[in-house]
Amino acid sequence: MQLYDIILNFTGALVLVICVLVGVAFLTLLERKVLGYVQVRKGPNKVGYCGIVQPFSDAIKLFNKEQTFPSSSNYSPYYFSPVFSLFISLLCWAVMPFYGGLFSYSFGLLFFLCCTSLGVYTVMI
Repeated sequence: MQLYDIILNFTGALVLVICVLVGVAFLTLLERKVLGYVQVRKGPNKVGYCGIVQPFSDAIKLFNKEQTFPSSSNYSPYYFSPVFSLFISLLCWAVMPFYGGLFSYSFGLLFFLCCTSLGVYTVMI
């Protein structure tokens, strides 16, 4: 495998992860808007034009939150369980067929089912 192929695969995977995370942020915005209309309240329309800046302000708020440390539990599983869950959920997107041929699995459905079944362990941790 040449260096060009490695850089191309890494760039494609990075673009895929960024697009998925931005897509999830705006799907959350859509969900909040629909819930606001259903419950007859204003919803997330106060930040920016029609609430477009709301997912970015939510991300900033998430990174600025105060850290809590568990005093009577194991430290590493408490913090690595959400990271593992995010990694597994992003790994499931690797089996999607793309034009560039980012990843090619002959058993893509089986890989997807195996990745989704690993999500149970993050809840148990």
